[in-house]
Amino acid sequence: MTVSKFYFLFLGLAFSLATFTSCSDDETPQTPPITLGSGVTVTNTFQSTAFTMGAEAAIEDLFMVEAGSLAATASVSTVVEFPAYLLNLYNIDISENSINFEVVAAADDATYMDLFRVLEADTYDRYYLTFADAQNVSGFTSSNSAVNFRIDSDKVLVVEIGEGYDFKPGQSFTITLN
Repeated sequence: MTVSKFYFLFLGLAFSLATFTSCSDDETPQTPPITLGSGVTVTNTFQSTAFTMGAEAAIEDLFMVEAGSLAATASVSTVVEFPAYLLNLYNIDISENSINFEVVAAADDATYMDLFRVLEADTYDRYYLTFADAQNVSGFTSSNSAVNFRIDSDKVLVVEIGEGYDFKPGQSFTITLN
């Protein structure tokens, strides 16, 4: 056998072996964006030209309560982590692959009834999710065009509700993570 025939035979064997080798993503376990069991703290800020003169203010400042008193901490699990968060405004549910907000305040809620409306331009209601450990979030999609998402770091994720959001009882949205 000549060297060139051996070389082609060897290449054919190599290609043949490569055909049987699989590197499919289906076989590699994928790390979910959020880790179950992770500790997470939610805080809220509000920014509006009408209410805060364009400055981002902690929600406690607007409610005139002690700084940090409306923050909440939980562990990511298979149940709603923050039921009735922010004086019974939202249920916030965090899973391995999504974050869901649902307005649970009633239409006649004394704290919120005068605030239900479609949010105007230059209004931002931000929810900072600060995790105890690094998470694996690389992107997102939102079920509501008025809701944006920001990845400040591997431990800080921000849900930003803005212009056009129909703030009313029963309203909900989901941020799907990847």
